[in-house]
Amino acid sequence: VLNVLGVSPGDPGPPGSDCAAHVVAFSSKFTHLKIGDAVLGEAASGSLASIARSDGRLTAAIDKSLSFEQASTLPTTWSTVHMSLLGARPKGGNQVLLHAGAGGVGLAAGEYSHWLGTRVMSNVGRPYK
Repeated sequence: VLNVLGVSPGDPGPPGSDCAAHVVAFSSKFTHLKIGDAVLGEAASGSLASIARSDGRLTAAIDKSLSFEQASTLPTTWSTVHMSLLGARPKGGNQVLLHAGAGGVGLAAGEYSHWLGTRVMSNVGRPYK
């Protein structure tokens, strides 16, 4: 959002790094991939193009339960949640307060917090949320 609005500090690069696609080529050092696999990941560049390049370590296979549109929403959202909660280190039985809990990151943080066994509380910006 900051990038598109032109208020991001520094050069964030082109918008759109999350992607989902079929693998058309890869390095042999990545044994979890094969040609034709449906994957999600972080693209080094060009995720809004017909062909994108990504580091194989930043890709994961997806199954038929997710569309490419759904899968491409996951990488940044879930890595943001993981790194945030990794830093906070909540333990089972702790309480976690999530701000903006109705957004994509907030919903993912709530689910992740439940996996950790915490009690989740959330606030939202509008009553209808």
